[in-house]
Amino acid sequence: MKRIIITLIISLAGTLSSFAQCEENAVLITSKTNLADPSGNPVGLKDEKTVLRFSKAAILLNLDGVDRGELKIVSQICNWTIPYKEGKSIIKAKLNDWDYTLTIDGKEGRVSLHVVKNESDDSILTMVVDKFERTE
Repeated sequence: MKRIIITLIISLAGTLSSFAQCEENAVLITSKTNLADPSGNPVGLKDEKTVLRFSKAAILLNLDGVDRGELKIVSQICNWTIPYKEGKSIIKAKLNDWDYTLTIDGKEGRVSLHVVKNESDDSILTMVVDKFERTE
């Protein structure tokens, strides 16, 4: 019985830590942006430093040292087995009148960011993440 209780506590702690990442402040930094058309066909590559600063309610966007706005988080789903390394987050956010879906995906130690402007014919942005970690 004691083993069962310990196993349940450990399982619950692991499950809670995978969702706790969404509740933490974090920074995500990329240096290259791959552009694709709405069908997913590659259309270009931009060398630019993108910094996203996450809080519980918003994402601050900075491109090449210039603040570009604050995306208000509408909803998010997180499931990370190893925080900031292995897992996935899907974040629905709003900037001005535009709705965005940001997907952060970590597999085999590589993290990528995929950004889509919903209900738009604009490009799809995909970035390999240079840094993704918790901040204070």
